[in-house]
Amino acid sequence: MVLDGRITKEEFNNFALALIEKSQQLNDQWERIEHAVGNNIVYYLRKRNYHRLVEMKRNSSTDDSSMIADDDDKDMVLQDCTTIEPEDNCCTTLPEISNSKSNQQVYHVYDYHIVYSPAYAVPVLYFDAKTLDGRRLTLDDIWNTVNLEYATNIQYDAWSLISQQEHPLLGRVFFFIHPCHTSDFMNIISGKGSNQKLYLCTWLTAVGPVVGLQLPTSYFV
Repeated sequence: MVLDGRITKEEFNNFALALIEKSQQLNDQWERIEHAVGNNIVYYLRKRNYHRLVEMKRNSSTDDSSMIADDDDKDMVLQDCTTIEPEDNCCTTLPEISNSKSNQQVYHVYDYHIVYSPAYAVPVLYFDAKTLDGRRLTLDDIWNTVNLEYATNIQYDAWSLISQQEHPLLGRVFFFIHPCHTSDFMNIISGKGSNQKLYLCTWLTAVGPVVGLQLPTSYFV
């Protein structure tokens, strides 16, 4: 039972199985990974996405195809290319960028991990981001593509939203969305009669878009 927006490790594992089952039905490429910690087994979820980096008018959604050329009022936006590599022309349906400086398409590779935090009793979204040639993105690179409108909607202070720390299971540095407000907004959502089995899906729709991770609405059907 979800209490004050928090969940137990057992609930996390059950919700993760529900998400994986739906992902398999939708061919959405989420994986459930088993990881040994001492004599215990810990589970986390993993997905890789390819994104094309594009310039768009500020306050416009990624569904709006109006790219811009010479406009200071602009944002860099991650457009999801699902899990198909750019070489397979995953973005052939996306509009071309008219700016001559942007004719060379830029892709970023994001590895998303959903890990349970015993300290906060909520899921945490970790992610590693690289260019296609393997260069790891810096925190400044990440900030340049963060959707702060979503961050505002979930009551995050923009400057404490994303940080870096050692992945709790893998032992190397990842970016992560800080979970300090997760229980607060999940408590509000849970109090509105949402299906508790869809806890992870609901949480992902709130935090994922901040860093380019969109969850299809078909997860809720």
